Amino acid sequence: MVLLVSFQHATSQSNANYDDLTLSPNSYWNGSNNSGGFNDAGYFFENTYSDYGGGMYAWYGFAYSNMRDTLTSGYTNQFSSITGKGALNSANYAVSYVNYDWTNNYQLHPNTIRFSTPSTISGFYATNNTYAYFSMLNGDGNLAKKFGGVSGNDADWLKLQVKAYRNGTMIDTVNCFLADFRFANNAQDYILKSWKWVDLSVFGNVDSLSFGLTSSDNGMYGMNTPAYFCMDNFNGLNPNLGIRNINTNENLFQIYPNPFTEKLQISSKNSNEIQEVQIFDIQGNEILKISNVKQELTLNLAELHSGIYFVKISVSDCIFYQKIIKK
Repeated sequence: MVLLVSFQHATSQSNANYDDLTLSPNSYWNGSNNSGGFNDAGYFFENTYSDYGGGMYAWYGFAYSNMRDTLTSGYTNQFSSITGKGALNSANYAVSYVNYDWTNNYQLHPNTIRFSTPSTISGFYATNNTYAYFSMLNGDGNLAKKFGGVSGNDADWLKLQVKAYRNGTMIDTVNCFLADFRFANNAQDYILKSWKWVDLSVFGNVDSLSFGLTSSDNGMYGMNTPAYFCMDNFNGLNPNLGIRNINTNENLFQIYPNPFTEKLQISSKNSNEIQEVQIFDIQGNEILKISNVKQELTLNLAELHSGIYFVKISVSDCIFYQKIIKK
């Protein structure tokens, strides 16, 4: 049976790098104007702010910042990224604080980005917030533990979970570890201190994303690890694949069967000549490249391990990109 699939047409859709949002040097926006969030490049980043007077306030959701402090530990430095700058040397970046839902057994309440139109999002860069980084590195008094513990052998971790929604229905989840001490060899343990690409292209066409955090360090009132992370270049250029994955659905190719076990058939439905076909794994590593395909190609992929892969098809004036599954 031939299975038709929709490829995502690579175009020049804007990415949110926050540099068009006005900030004084070494400052931040945290929602104090009670706008409920901010817009950048057609995406709405939700924010909740409460002013208790006397300089006391609370916020959660998304903020944006150009703070450069990579040395000060503690809550007062909650708006800095541990890198001291945005991804790709940009000026601004987003900061996300995931708040507790005190009415729901101290569960963390995910933060949300909503789209003006349904889109396929390529991904974003993530790194640790400075406050969270030093809390995991050294411990945070009686509040949060030093990751790895005294011996360095504790299997601690901090995980960012991104969930995709379409018409209110959750369709998939992508996880990214911001810290991971679960390795048998302690030399492999890490707390992320650079910008890391998080690939979201597997979601396909969606209209909102939610962001949550989970940790190995939990107490009576929920997660002890400070629930912060930083983000930049949302829907930017995927550094592994070199394309933008956007929201135009066009049935221009056949790819079947999908899922497949051994052979994969790719063919053009019209006069487009396929110039190149590439297969990438989930980390963006190139597995296979074939040039001058013309109209049709049969691939024998029996030796691939089971899992998720991506097909990149290049034609004369555009690029198409699709998830495939090896059983």
